[in-house]
Amino acid sequence: MFISVDAVQAHATNLTNLRTLHLFVLALWGGVLASEGVLELLPLRRPELRPATVVFHYFIDLLVELPLLLGILLTGALLLHGRPFTGLVAAKVACGSIAVLANLACIVFVVKRRSASANLQAIWTRRIYASALVGVPAGVGALILGAWLARWIK
Repeated sequence: MFISVDAVQAHATNLTNLRTLHLFVLALWGGVLASEGVLELLPLRRPELRPATVVFHYFIDLLVELPLLLGILLTGALLLHGRPFTGLVAAKVACGSIAVLANLACIVFVVKRRSASANLQAIWTRRIYASALVGVPAGVGALILGAWLARWIK
């Protein structure tokens, strides 16, 4: 049985569209993370902004970031389908998984911080910072490996 040229071209187009969608969702997530970083660091200079930060970060996580994470996981899983699972792919998946898990932990910390007393909010804030210290380097690693695998880096 032969595979038609049209079928191969359609598959390549679908794969390109899926990669584009994955990169688009990743870019949106990166923008959200950068905004949240500013949101979390600003109260270090202006402590009166801490209550607003707690509320804003909570709603951003639940309404924007969580759906983006689900989109990243879905498009990433679809991109893996039928692809050889080489060492580089495994490393990218590991880095991306660490970044996503750190971010999911951060979302849990943000939710818990919102309902915590003022004294306990500082503990949850430190955990939010710690999740960023784990997740951001892993995410950068996944981005570099993904670019390498896509042949954007030679």
